[in-house]
Amino acid sequence: MGISIRNAEAERKLRRVSHLMGKSLTATVIELADGKLREIDARKDREKRLKAVEAIVKRIQSLPVLSTASEDEILGYNDKGYFD
Repeated sequence: MGISIRNAEAERKLRRVSHLMGKSLTATVIELADGKLREIDARKDREKRLKAVEAIVKRIQSLPVLSTASEDEILGYNDKGYFD
């Protein structure tokens, strides 16, 4: 199955990229398409992970506070900024 490029600018750019890559037009199209697909998949994966992290943060923020100790007290810092 063939593809016909009917836009002179698109053809010129594809030929230039192909020449610079030292590949055939077909190999260039495949490589560019593969790269774009990886980029799209990575974006979807990032969005999915971000939503998962946001759900975890929301769940943690809904938990009750069980201690009145300050963050420094929890970590063990004294009033001079050293560990006790």
